[in-house]
Amino acid sequence: MNSYMNVLGWEDSDIPHRLWVEKQSDSRTRLCMKVVKDVEPEMLYLDLPVSQEKVLGAWQGKAFAVSDEFNDGTLYTQVRGLFNLDSGCVVWMVNHIQLPCGNKMSADKLTLIPNMNYQNGILLSKVDA
Repeated sequence: MNSYMNVLGWEDSDIPHRLWVEKQSDSRTRLCMKVVKDVEPEMLYLDLPVSQEKVLGAWQGKAFAVSDEFNDGTLYTQVRGLFNLDSGCVVWMVNHIQLPCGNKMSADKLTLIPNMNYQNGILLSKVDA
């Protein structure tokens, strides 16, 4: 592995997705996620205004639920926190859909929520966190 890319390992072996960070500059990083489902994997990217070292230090090996999950057998959706940073928190909006053929696809999103952190399953203003 080179110094520009670092894989973030999941503690949960049931999650087949791949997550890594790519160094863009000394103060910028790109978070990359390959969401693996039955159909073509979905690739997600998020540019972060922090160093790769800060992201690596914030990663705790798993995602934390920020919302209750919804699962009606066709649609599964949940918001999960990936890590807190000084500038805010990175969340993963999970949306998995079962197609009529039985295969599952992903329609996920990564985002940085400025000036917020997740703590004990909820999003809080950094003033309150």
